[in-house]
Amino acid sequence: MQGAHIDDESVTGQASLSPNGPDEIGVIPFSLSPNGVSLNSLSPNGTSLNSLSPNGISVNGAPISIAVMGPPLSGTAVVGSTWTGRVADGSTLALRIEEAMQGTGANTDVWSYRWSMSSAGGAWQPLCADAAGHPLFADATGGTWNLAQGVPGGGSYHPENPDFTLACRGSAIAKCVELGYKPWAGFETEIVACTRAMRADYCGDGTPFTVTGTLINIFDDLGIQRDTADWIPEAAWGPNGALCVSKKKDTRFDRVVHETPSCFPHAVKPEKSCGTEFSEGAAIITELPPQ
Repeated sequence: MQGAHIDDESVTGQASLSPNGPDEIGVIPFSLSPNGVSLNSLSPNGTSLNSLSPNGISVNGAPISIAVMGPPLSGTAVVGSTWTGRVADGSTLALRIEEAMQGTGANTDVWSYRWSMSSAGGAWQPLCADAAGHPLFADATGGTWNLAQGVPGGGSYHPENPDFTLACRGSAIAKCVELGYKPWAGFETEIVACTRAMRADYCGDGTPFTVTGTLINIFDDLGIQRDTADWIPEAAWGPNGALCVSKKKDTRFDRVVHETPSCFPHAVKPEKSCGTEFSEGAAIITELPPQ
């Protein structure tokens, strides 16, 4: 089923919890705690890796930069190169590319890389890992994402930033890239709307209202992902969150979270026709399985 996917309430990959864990938006948040890497939002003393510098050093010591056009990184020549991660507290962190993997089918332009980060004592450890500690690959997008929740601008995308972002595979950003919403192909609006939809960020302030593993059908106004499931319309989405929902009982916030977003029903209203057509700037529509 082409259009059916598992949603993700985050936009970030991380290193010690599952890559589909709470609050993942796609950027790599982590905390340098004594117990290893953990999600920044769950660690009040943690630090957050917000982005990577656009310039690195290749394995032979020569300078290397991300691409201005197309995906930020591609090919195998960058394996072994080192990069500088920018941490929210103003410090930096050394990162290294260990392995490359090219996408298949419609995603041959998507290159995923296995990254390591420099830890205390100079040892290298995986930047992205699953719950068992096995290394994961990460996708890259140009620009940066706002990791804040519950505030204006939370979850927003800033493609104009010269830095670039890593998204562990399985996180919302990586899922949306691999669905075809590639910023370098001109789909900046669609990728932001997709991450809002994946995370059920109805209010467009970075706050998720879903549980990882919930099935959704997602499709778009451009036909990159088509509606192939006869499911129940949930919501129409733009880059600033949900434009409307069909019925309260057919939303993830009501079905699985049992909490009502602050923007409902004032800014995000229930409309019978919501999710049946693309209108009012909608880029993404989501549907839920029949109950």
